[in-house]
Amino acid sequence: MNLDVVIVDDDAVVLFLHKVLIKKSPLPSAIHDFRSAKEALPFVVERSKTQKLLIFLDINMPEINGWDFLEQLEQRVASKKIFVVMVTSSINWSDRNRAGKYSLVIDYREKPLSKQACEEVYIKLLNRLNS
Repeated sequence: MNLDVVIVDDDAVVLFLHKVLIKKSPLPSAIHDFRSAKEALPFVVERSKTQKLLIFLDINMPEINGWDFLEQLEQRVASKKIFVVMVTSSINWSDRNRAGKYSLVIDYREKPLSKQACEEVYIKLLNRLNS
């Protein structure tokens, strides 16, 4: 699968845990991690010109939150190259509903990810890539 994984989360422990879980799943193991959306945005915009990306995105982060990151992505990239999974500690239904309004978002998961969640994301991703 010609796809890189990007994890954007301001919590170093979560970044480490999610990298380990993703590597143990069928998802691609080419993983790029960022502790801020501000750092991740130029990488994602540039990388998406030549590569499909699966992004695991936290919502609540300093400087640029997940929603602002999504807004900027939707304005700057081809939507057929980027797939976003919102990964958050928020249990607010309004966040889940809001995520569903973005064409780039393919899933919404509560932290922390699990191996099973990664496998389910993989299946959703395959369905999107094959549709």
